[in-house]
Amino acid sequence: MKKSTIWFLTIIMALTFIGLLYIQIMYMNNMKKMRDDQFAEGVKRSLYAVSTRLEQDETKHFLEEDMATMDTQFIPRTNADGTVDMNYNFTTSDGTNYDLTLKGSVDKPKSNSSMREIMRGKYLYQKGLLDEVIFSIITQSSNRPISERADSAEVRSYLRSELDNNGLTLPFEFAVVNRVGGIVYRSEGYHPTLSDENSMFIQTLFPNDPKNKMYYLKVYFPTKSDYIFGSIRFMIPSFIFTFILLVTFLCTIILAFRQKKLTEMKNDFINNMTHEFKTPISTISLAAQMLNDGAVLKSPA
Repeated sequence: MKKSTIWFLTIIMALTFIGLLYIQIMYMNNMKKMRDDQFAEGVKRSLYAVSTRLEQDETKHFLEEDMATMDTQFIPRTNADGTVDMNYNFTTSDGTNYDLTLKGSVDKPKSNSSMREIMRGKYLYQKGLLDEVIFSIITQSSNRPISERADSAEVRSYLRSELDNNGLTLPFEFAVVNRVGGIVYRSEGYHPTLSDENSMFIQTLFPNDPKNKMYYLKVYFPTKSDYIFGSIRFMIPSFIFTFILLVTFLCTIILAFRQKKLTEMKNDFINNMTHEFKTPISTISLAAQMLNDGAVLKSPA
C-alpha cells in the first residue's frame, strides 16, 4: 500500500472519530441541560405548591378564628312570648357598626322550620362576612410571626410531599429568610457554600405581604450533581467504546507505518546487495565470455 493511501485513510478515520466524539459530547451536554431544566421546573412547581398551601392554611386559620368568634357571640335569647332572638354586633372593614337580630319561634310544631330559618340567616351572615375576613387576611396576616404562619415542621412536610409528587426523591435542606437575607430558621443540614449556588432555589412566601415584611423560602439540594449525573450515566459506555476504537485505530496506524518502514528497509537492502554483487559478477561473466572466444585461445599471451 502506498504511503499516500495510508495517510489518506488516517485523515478520514481521524475526522470520523473527531466528529463522533463531538456529537457524543454535544449530546451529553444537551442531556445534562435538559435534566437541569426538568429538575428546576419540578422544584419550582413544588415550591409554588408549598407557598400556596401555606396561604391556604393561613386563610383557614382566619376563617376558623372568625367562626369561633361568631359562635361565642351568637347567643340566643328566649323572649316571654316564646320567640327566640339572636343578636350579633359586628363592624365592617370600613368601620361601620351593625346589629344583626334573627327572630324565630320555638313552638314545637314549627321548631324545624325555625331552626332552618336560623341556620339560613347564620349562613347568609357568614357569607356576608367573607369580604371582612378577606380584608382581615390582607391587613393583619403580615403582623403574625413568620414562625406561626410557616411552621418549620409543616414546611418540611409540604416540601417532601410536593417534591415526591414531582418525582424528586433526593434529600434537601431549607431555610426561611427575611428580605435582607437574615435567617429566621433553617434545617440542621442547611450549610450552603458558593459551589451550591446552582443547587439553590428561592420561593417568595405570602407574596401579598408588604415589601418590608417579605419572607423567602430557600431550598438547596446537596446531591443534585449526583442526581443529574446519574440520569446521564448511560453515556459512559459509549465513551469507553469510542476510546477503545480510537486506541485500536492508533495502534493499527502505527503498525502500518512500522511495516511500511520495514518493507522499505528490506527493499533498500536488496537493492544495495544487488548493486554490490552486480559488478564482480559482470567482470567474471566478461572474462568467461573472452575465454570462450576462439581467437583468444589461439593467442599465447
